[in-house]
Amino acid sequence: MTSAPSAVDISLGLGVAEMAYLLQLQDTEAARISASWLRLDDEAQDPEVVRAGLSALIARGLATVDGAAVSFDSRLDAVAYSLATPARWTQIDLLRSAELGDSVLHVETAKTKFLLQPRTMQSWFVLPQDEAISAEAAQAYVIREHLTEHPDGGVRLRSEPGGGGRQLLVRKDHDGWVCATAENDQVGAASAPLDDAGLLQELGSCRSTKEDPRDG
Repeated sequence: MTSAPSAVDISLGLGVAEMAYLLQLQDTEAARISASWLRLDDEAQDPEVVRAGLSALIARGLATVDGAAVSFDSRLDAVAYSLATPARWTQIDLLRSAELGDSVLHVETAKTKFLLQPRTMQSWFVLPQDEAISAEAAQAYVIREHLTEHPDGGVRLRSEPGGGGRQLLVRKDHDGWVCATAENDQVGAASAPLDDAGLLQELGSCRSTKEDPRDG
């Protein structure tokens, strides 16, 4: 994935144990949902994995321990905050074919936005979104870069809260971006080719309100 532009590069690479440690730091519902999106529910509750994560962060100089107190590098502190307090999660599946692709998780809080992309060997590349652009613009950038590199591929997005299980499907056409909505395995009609502004509007619709299935 080509990184969405960021004003200051504070990106990090984090392994599964390190992510598990960060996810268990705050006992919040949002942190548990983040662990679920990242498929790290079990790891975040495994004491041995969590201890290994802290040890790895200390060894890398990203965390220090003074007695019982743990302090973090400012980059890591921002990531930990973002995993524990998101107001929205969006999964962006970057498909090169029907079976091959990568997934990016976009987490948004009131103060921060991060893109998390899985890497090899159970690790993630964590990239902060530029505060000067909207979440939709950051997602559109990722989509455009992927489909420019893989014109026969596609992108699938799912966003909560508000998505209600809906997915937005995007592919590249000679005349622009073609979008369709899928819900309960039923794919709706494809749009006419859209320009960049139309793609942004579709991404905004993907975030529109619909009762969150986790509520109630």
